[in-house]
Amino acid sequence: MEKSLFIISVLGTWFMFLIGGWQMLLTILVVFMVLDIVTGVIKALIKGKLNSKMGFKGFLRKASIMLVIILANWLDLLTTSNVPVFKTIAIYFYIGMEGLSIIENLYHIGVPIPKSITKYIEQLAKDELPKDKKD
Repeated sequence: MEKSLFIISVLGTWFMFLIGGWQMLLTILVVFMVLDIVTGVIKALIKGKLNSKMGFKGFLRKASIMLVIILANWLDLLTTSNVPVFKTIAIYFYIGMEGLSIIENLYHIGVPIPKSITKYIEQLAKDELPKDKKD
């Protein structure tokens, strides 16, 4: 048990180092990620398409998002400005993308979404969507 706690502590410390410390924006992103997973599972259950391979793929996508945030943090360190510009942009972008996914899942579940929320989430992700994803 103690060995497991030690390993978790070391991994957590390295993760915090790589990500540049914890911020409220990261908390919001993680909450959005969890909400996306939960709404995705509910959608899959309702549609009868719950699939462990898709779930694992989604988990890998979320882990990859954290890798991009680590990359953005280290780009910020290269600029030596002490302002986390790249990290902040990346986090806002992924909050927007996760928010769009949550809204899409809720739409498929049958939950109406207020227009003001949809508009705000779309604005967060709008300018950063890849060309093949834009309207």
